[in-house]
Amino acid sequence: MQAYPIVLGTAGHIDHGKTALVKVLTGIDTDRLKVEKERGITTELGFAHLDLGDQRFGVVDVPGHERFIKAMVAGAGGLDLVCLVIAADEGIMPQTREHLDICELLGVRRGVVALTKRDLVDDEWLELVTDDVRSGLARSFLADARIIPVSAKTGAGLDDLRAEFIRLTNQIPARNPDGAFRLPLDRVFTIRGFGTVVTGTVQGGTVRIGDTVVVYPRGKSAKVRGIEVHGEAAETSQAGMRCALNLSGISRDDLRRGDILGHADAIVPSHIIDARFRYLKTSKAPLKRRSRVLFHHTTAQLMASLVLVDAEQLQPGQEGLIQIRLDIAEPVAALPGDHFITRGFVIQEHYGTTLGGGEILRVQAPKAKRSAKEAADTLRRMADAAKPERVALEIKGAAVAGIDLGELGRRLGYSPEQLRNAIEPLVAEGTVIQTHRAGNASTGSENVIYCHAEPFAQLEKQALAHVDEFRARHPHKEGMSRQELNARLPRSLPGRLYEALVETLVRRGALEVQADLVRRPNLKSDRTRTELSGLEKEIARAFHNWGIKPERPKQVPAALGKDPKAVRVAFDRLLSMGILVKVKPDLFVEANTIDGLRKKLVAHLDEHGQITPAEWKAITGASRKYSIPLAEYFDGEKITLRVGDVRKRRG
Repeated sequence: MQAYPIVLGTAGHIDHGKTALVKVLTGIDTDRLKVEKERGITTELGFAHLDLGDQRFGVVDVPGHERFIKAMVAGAGGLDLVCLVIAADEGIMPQTREHLDICELLGVRRGVVALTKRDLVDDEWLELVTDDVRSGLARSFLADARIIPVSAKTGAGLDDLRAEFIRLTNQIPARNPDGAFRLPLDRVFTIRGFGTVVTGTVQGGTVRIGDTVVVYPRGKSAKVRGIEVHGEAAETSQAGMRCALNLSGISRDDLRRGDILGHADAIVPSHIIDARFRYLKTSKAPLKRRSRVLFHHTTAQLMASLVLVDAEQLQPGQEGLIQIRLDIAEPVAALPGDHFITRGFVIQEHYGTTLGGGEILRVQAPKAKRSAKEAADTLRRMADAAKPERVALEIKGAAVAGIDLGELGRRLGYSPEQLRNAIEPLVAEGTVIQTHRAGNASTGSENVIYCHAEPFAQLEKQALAHVDEFRARHPHKEGMSRQELNARLPRSLPGRLYEALVETLVRRGALEVQADLVRRPNLKSDRTRTELSGLEKEIARAFHNWGIKPERPKQVPAALGKDPKAVRVAFDRLLSMGILVKVKPDLFVEANTIDGLRKKLVAHLDEHGQITPAEWKAITGASRKYSIPLAEYFDGEKITLRVGDVRKRRG
């Protein structure tokens, strides 16, 4: 028996008795709107609950008319099982087929067929229509489902239907409460004395009273004041549950169906999504490489372009890889593993407008190019990858920019623990490179940046090529400055990955570091082994004593009482050997002083994530005359990035 309510949905053609069946089973009339009462049809989603023994079912009653497919799709997402309703006096009809396809495309895998209006047909007709239904379901996920004749009027077959619900419940795997909390909204309303209330089926994770939630994709925030799970007050709600949340700090006008509630920074909304797609065989013509579609994801319906990634066209019934490109300014809060539907704009004969659907493979996807064979190969691997390989592919997709644990979680919907369990063996086997964590433990694993070994290897080649090129152009110099090497590498490379790159090359013996210089070990100048002259030692000692507030280069001869020309020659040699570091044209600082300042800066950033001008001044102990050029020097090293008045750690 499940420890949480099972979500049961109806599906089927208009006027086949879905709402009447729900009412006789639950005692609740889900047609709540005036127009529904007047017209005798369901136009909006209806909700009820059904208690069978110790098991509670949340029941979602969906509209049957083809004009309300948008509402049907919104209700079908998140179902644990479906009751396909077919009237015994009519059999399978166009919306029966379309609803069945939609449920299958949205990942529903269990259900039962209720052959309603049993009281209107005789036994011979019932046998014929049962055979016809069985034949119509032959290639669907309900091919082996029980077909149970029932009558909402006489009560015939209802006990058998209830028993089948319980039997199917025991086959449903428990939902995983880990991962990102997401609640797609299917209703938004107000209750006097309570305020704003939203309902939906929790797609993942857990929400608790008191949690602050964000409305994706628009970013408004609210606080959870109360939770109900199927009409009963609760402290929490988790994946698989239908729930109502009472929200404070937000009005009804700020919410709408299609929004998704989640925790802050838990999801990364996307404009471009990669997916696996099945083009329904009900279509009469091939699907072109680019098509305009209605994209249905959870409870949202959005205009989009569907672009084929690995084919020029798809024939009806074929599967392929696609890219969904959303037209609107607001992206969609999707995650890999989510199911979706696409619909066209022309009703097909004996069917609706549904074209197909499938499973999302990647969010925040790069725009696919017609000739990008590698991109298609990556998507094929993603489609069937186990969790560690899926994580590795996402890290690889970040290229030399790398990615941290938080961003991985937002892209994949995995919990930190799930990610660590997947990443640790990848790091151990060398598939993934990680930077070292510094600072206090409260900063967590988001301080670590991960890079796939393949782009990292290319980065190593680039770095060594730049060092060799510099040596060829400047044979008299002792090495290349760390800052210059960093500037020649991709701008997307975070400072921590650059440090990890240098450390790796040094550990391999491909590079060596002296003060602020990097060079090849086998290409040292003979001057490295030459003793410093007396003047050079004197200048070096002076800059050591001056620290981060040295004399300007033109003032050094007078400060030391030495010949300007001799000082200039010694000065250039100290600079080429990396003993002095050029901060800006008229400011040079001893390399060891720069190294010490760098360590203090990095330690502060590891603990706080950013540094204010006042904090930087406290660390340097210097006026703006010196502190500003030094801050800009570390900007150039890609350790910091200026954002307004503060500097944040890159990467």
